[in-house]
Amino acid sequence: MKKENNNTECAGFCAGKVIQITKTKPQFQKVTDYSCRPIRGLWKRGKRFYARVSVTDENGSTVDRRIPLKAKSVPEARLEYALVKSNSIQSITDNNIPSFSSFAPKYLYEIDGLKRPKTVKLEELHLKHLKQFFGSLKLNKISKQHVIRFRTAKIKGGWTGRTANLSITILNNLLNHAKDNGLIDTLPTTGLKPIRWKPKKRPLFAPEQIEAICHAALQNCKHGELLANYVRLMKTCGSRASETLRLKWSDLDWDRKQLIIGSDGLTKNHESRVVDFNSALETHLLDMNNRRNGSSYLFPTPRMFGEDAPVRSLKEALRKARDIAGVEGFGFHDCRHYFISHAVMSGIDYMTIARWVGHKDGGVLIGRVYGHLNDEHAKRQAKRLRLA
Repeated sequence: MKKENNNTECAGFCAGKVIQITKTKPQFQKVTDYSCRPIRGLWKRGKRFYARVSVTDENGSTVDRRIPLKAKSVPEARLEYALVKSNSIQSITDNNIPSFSSFAPKYLYEIDGLKRPKTVKLEELHLKHLKQFFGSLKLNKISKQHVIRFRTAKIKGGWTGRTANLSITILNNLLNHAKDNGLIDTLPTTGLKPIRWKPKKRPLFAPEQIEAICHAALQNCKHGELLANYVRLMKTCGSRASETLRLKWSDLDWDRKQLIIGSDGLTKNHESRVVDFNSALETHLLDMNNRRNGSSYLFPTPRMFGEDAPVRSLKEALRKARDIAGVEGFGFHDCRHYFISHAVMSGIDYMTIARWVGHKDGGVLIGRVYGHLNDEHAKRQAKRLRLA
């Protein structure tokens, strides 16, 4: 049976219960020496060291700044702090403030290792677009009007509201980092409301279509068995693509008939959750268990040099199987949509579904976006309606 982490708050394993691993933003703490005495000027937040120094702003006022350091240990931090302090006398004037283009690489370098690689790559992609627009502008000269003009240009150029909002979020991340470095005092994105957008209606694929893809994979793809297992698992438990690839056999609690998703803390919201077995999910997992090859992962990479790791991607296999099966437009996320839609059509309450799939809004999004019912179900529900 799976042992809970001491920091895990769980009222017990019940239907759809979330195992919460709450991650609050770490606070600044004083760094101490071997005698537990505070080291002047050195602070730490999470795993990162900061130097607190006094600088003179462009108005001649002296202000304290916390400057992030690259040091990985206390001795390294003390040496780096001495270097930072020796340069802190200079004034933070307009001449000292970098342009957007010159600061963006520094930002990417300093967040590397603090965020997931996939997140860093996404931010890097959006920063390329932002650099084309803000380029030579100094960070303190970027105004709210500049931000609005960038967003408007991208919307007119074909971006969706969701993509434009994401780009502004990444811009805000960079500017917040500049603020932490003492380069700016205010953010031009403050108070900027996100664009309202309506998500594209996702089709609900029939079970026969999904099985046709699995059959095509088994007959024609190099990693066909992995793909078929992968697709069938996601459509019976509603997990996301990336978190499914990382599942281990130790994440299964056969006694309680539960699948634990995100025990590694790498889910979208950094929390693990429990999905209770339904009959289709249990049958599929038992079948997979009977065919397991000794790997600790449900979806292992082909064994090379004794390595035991999850397969990195099955996208190419999906494209081939989808084309052979003639199911146009099907993607891995459609498995999740299939699970949620059928859970709704089965009459399961939105809050329970939200817990199973990792939504934190108590089912609001399920009702607004994922509550997609096919025509046959809607007609059956209409027949149940009784009006006085």
